[in-house]
Amino acid sequence: MDAPGPPQSIGLFGGTFDPVHSGHLALAAHVLDRCGLDRLLFIPAPEPPHKRRPEASFAHRTAMLEAALADCPQHRRMAVSLIEAELPTPSYTIRTVEALMARHGQSRYFLVIGADSLRDLPHWHRGRELLARVSLIVVRRDQTGPGDPGRILAELGSGFVPATDPHTWRGPTGTTLTYLDEVDFPVSSSAIRAQLARGETPAMLPAAVFAHIQAHRLYGWRPSP
Repeated sequence: MDAPGPPQSIGLFGGTFDPVHSGHLALAAHVLDRCGLDRLLFIPAPEPPHKRRPEASFAHRTAMLEAALADCPQHRRMAVSLIEAELPTPSYTIRTVEALMARHGQSRYFLVIGADSLRDLPHWHRGRELLARVSLIVVRRDQTGPGDPGRILAELGSGFVPATDPHTWRGPTGTTLTYLDEVDFPVSSSAIRAQLARGETPAMLPAAVFAHIQAHRLYGWRPSP
């Protein structure tokens, strides 16, 4: 399900979600309320350009996202978008943003990324153009601090300047960058996959997601003897 027709403020949360876990859901709920967004789209990548190939298929990862959101208290403001399955691979973010804008151009989009991804932005496909098209919500990761986004923006030569809010910067095209340091970006799903391969029940997995993994024996999961 993609964004509706009327203009809205919509968060874009992309990733492999291999698998989705409660950290992803908690971050999405926090961003929705903290940034005053109308909706947030989870956008699973069929073939991410900067990461290894996902272990679970796109269909399974999408099904797990749908199951997780169905049990989420804020599910009416969250949805799964399959738009990247319709676009050429690999899944470049600028292509996704352009496709969404072509369909719902009056809405304003906010890309949710970790601070580590902001550091990598110079290496993204058409990264500077992306900054001019979509606003960013950057979430703390590892040892990043409040001044890091401004420094990175300056290094990019993006033209962003500090706003009145000390955690916000504004770009020349009207886009913004908001840095959230009160919440961490979710940890990698790799530890969860390792637990599943050992036949364990990861605490960070929503019940509906674990049920799907069990039913389809994903990530090498087998019941304990």
